[in-house]
Amino acid sequence: MDSSPESPEEVASMAKYLGVNLDQGEYHLLAIAREAVIAPVLSPWQEMADENGNPYFYNHRTKESTRRHPLDLKFLQLVHEKRSSRAAGDSTRTWMRFKRGTEIGELYFYNFKDGSSQVAVEKELEILDLPAEECPTYDAEPPPLVEEIQEAVVQKKPQEKRRVWRPQVKHDFSVTHLTFKSWWQEDKEEADRGNNMVAGGGLKKRYLTLKFDVFEQTFQVDMNNEEAISLYNLSSLTAKGDPIECWDLHVGAKMNLLGKQTTLMQADLPTTNWLEYHRNRLQTVKDGLEKALRKYDMRHLTTAVTFQKGSSVKGGTSLRALMEQIDKLREMLAKYRPELAAKFAKKASPDP
Repeated sequence: MDSSPESPEEVASMAKYLGVNLDQGEYHLLAIAREAVIAPVLSPWQEMADENGNPYFYNHRTKESTRRHPLDLKFLQLVHEKRSSRAAGDSTRTWMRFKRGTEIGELYFYNFKDGSSQVAVEKELEILDLPAEECPTYDAEPPPLVEEIQEAVVQKKPQEKRRVWRPQVKHDFSVTHLTFKSWWQEDKEEADRGNNMVAGGGLKKRYLTLKFDVFEQTFQVDMNNEEAISLYNLSSLTAKGDPIECWDLHVGAKMNLLGKQTTLMQADLPTTNWLEYHRNRLQTVKDGLEKALRKYDMRHLTTAVTFQKGSSVKGGTSLRALMEQIDKLREMLAKYRPELAAKFAKKASPDP
């Protein structure tokens, strides 16, 4: 167990992972990031390492494995809830208290605004701690199994340990926002020098940055033209009339936004990684379903459940189409192996 105290670098890395934007003064959310860094791993969960030395978490009771810490989704949700609760004066609270070296090391304060440190600051400049009653906790669990108790005794492993956060690990693909860019050409009108009448000025490229909030299911749109304009809490509908979710977005997706048909032309790196991670995850489930079905239904599968919707570029696959195909294949397999079909359904369950 790592007995060293958390560091400013760990808190900053965790804050970035949780979607905290320090450039917009969200310093009050650093208290959540700190708690996420030191969140314990409790039975029946155990932190383990794969063959490449990258950490993952394993639940001995459910046999579930995940790259996320068991409390990550609760911390992400808490950041989302607290984002709008910034109090007056929070923007000046940029200092956080730390210890050097060990748990009994000397105290010092780190300023997340300018990166400076000193041994003392005024109380009103410190970032407020997260109240204990608001800190995410594990859901109630039944008593540990006998084999779990025996394993803990034999290996002499404590039931609680400090979370090991490794910001260099690139296998954690959970996000709070998906970010895309779009652009198009439109006529530019300019005043004619001769008679001051409006005349065509040729084509001009227009740019949009779209940031989709996974929890709120709304867009923030930044128009990056001559004059920067930002619009918040915009929503859009799918062709079926349903509210757009993260699974409907991919490079090449089209939607009606601000009364205009908009195509998502590019995705940033975290969004691309997220899209590719879920494409690979869902494609693996789909391939498994097709293989299982061949044992019971020798008929040729229709194109509707085999084609790949979207482009071949990274982040260009339609996750929604993949999920719908999986659902159709699952229904077909359920006629022969309902329990196996249910297992595939669980693997494909949405979890951003």
